[in-house]
Amino acid sequence: MSPYTRGFELVRKHPGTSGQIALAKCILSLYDPCHAFSAGEVLWSLDREYTDTVLAMLAEYAERGETEELRQAGRWVYQNFPGLVELSDAMRQARTELALRKEAGYYA
Repeated sequence: MSPYTRGFELVRKHPGTSGQIALAKCILSLYDPCHAFSAGEVLWSLDREYTDTVLAMLAEYAERGETEELRQAGRWVYQNFPGLVELSDAMRQARTELALRKEAGYYA
């Protein structure tokens, strides 16, 4: 079983838990970098099983890049976690605004 399939199973198995949200953030971040969450934000609340799953997904991504299993899990997370998509959109917009302010000389 691929790490993405394992992560996807855990996301679906434990609704409403911090582990579910963390795995969903990891899958979404790998599926579409426009919806990126930090590794610290993903890992901070996880137990050993979930941490191992996240690390396995990261290793798989580093070795093989995007795979069909990642696309399937990513599409499901994107469709079923609109709050995470909205949050990541807001974070991306805030980073863009800060970068524009810096370019305009507002920050030294």
